[in-house]
Amino acid sequence: MSAEGGLLAGVRVIEVAILSPSALGGHLAELGADVIKVESGSGDYVRSIGRRAGQRTSDLHQLWNRGKRSVVIELDTEAGQARFRDLVADAEVVVEGRRPGYLARHGLGYEDLLRVNPALVFTCLSGFGDTGPYRSFPSHGPAFDAYAGALPPAADARGRPRIPQPNQMPAGVLTAPLHAALATVSAVLHARATGRPAYLDIAQADAATYARAADVVRWRHDEQAAPNDAAGGDMAGDLFEDSVLVQYYRTADGRHVLFQAMEPKFLERFAALVGRPDLSDAFPADREADWLRGRDDLRAEIAEIFASRPAAYWIRAATEHNIPVTPVNEGADLLGDPHFVERARWLADENDGPAVPALPVRVTPPLPAIRRAPDRGEHSSEILGADAAERVAASATG
Repeated sequence: MSAEGGLLAGVRVIEVAILSPSALGGHLAELGADVIKVESGSGDYVRSIGRRAGQRTSDLHQLWNRGKRSVVIELDTEAGQARFRDLVADAEVVVEGRRPGYLARHGLGYEDLLRVNPALVFTCLSGFGDTGPYRSFPSHGPAFDAYAGALPPAADARGRPRIPQPNQMPAGVLTAPLHAALATVSAVLHARATGRPAYLDIAQADAATYARAADVVRWRHDEQAAPNDAAGGDMAGDLFEDSVLVQYYRTADGRHVLFQAMEPKFLERFAALVGRPDLSDAFPADREADWLRGRDDLRAEIAEIFASRPAAYWIRAATEHNIPVTPVNEGADLLGDPHFVERARWLADENDGPAVPALPVRVTPPLPAIRRAPDRGEHSSEILGADAAERVAASATG
């Protein structure tokens, strides 16, 4: 299946990337761009990372390289560099998902490629960016969150420092490709309107720090102990530890729900639902929002109320009475959540079965189905010609 007819139909992208920076091209491909993944040597080794038994290629490959076409071009040869320039001449975007300067070292940097495409959008998505003392650091996912202060050391059973687990939300890896995709599409619109090129420098480390923007501002102004009117107390330290109105509560069936009645109308509705109108009296009359932090007496009363009914009751009641109560799914529980079942979009794997989640974007008319992630050089003949495909096959066997 192809992505022809999507929102980015007509946009051609030439990608030179490995590992998580490949997600940028994956996002663009899923939205309809023709993304040609140029691979050299053994190609993008994400195909083998985390591969499960019975899989030919990994879930990460299926996720990050979805919708693309793959060609093999050896960029360290003059012939390969000429082929690459030919591809760029007919494209609007080049993605460099390696350490900054990778393509320039092959005579294919931004300034070099402007000679064949003067309106080119060149997006460099790297670990630490194209400037600064860490520019050339070799790095992987945890590095960016560690740099941003989002992954402080934990201790194992023997007191040794370790990366804390679970690290389910690596901000740098997940958000940098999204920032890069937005900037790339914006630059394409600009180039089409003006005929002017653009060089984009996006770092996963920068994205990880941007995800902590509120903390960065607080640190800069040394306001760790400053009160926050909306929250009704000190915002430093553990933000939720002693909160009452924004808190997890255990239900009768041993599950949990997230209660978020931080506005007076929501606490009033909850109080009416459970036949305890007096609970709403605790809300300060002079506030539009409050968490009632430190009110352990009230927290104990609310905990007893939630413990009297199973989670499904509270979710149903919250829906009927417009109260902010959300299910807390633990691990694979999410797969059975009816909202997830209704909303989830899946991409096909190498056997055309559901494999990895699609972009959380719904479009009318719907986005077309896209091709699975490609094998190395799968589209060399289609894009470069039959002779190129023969050379790729020979290099694979030799």
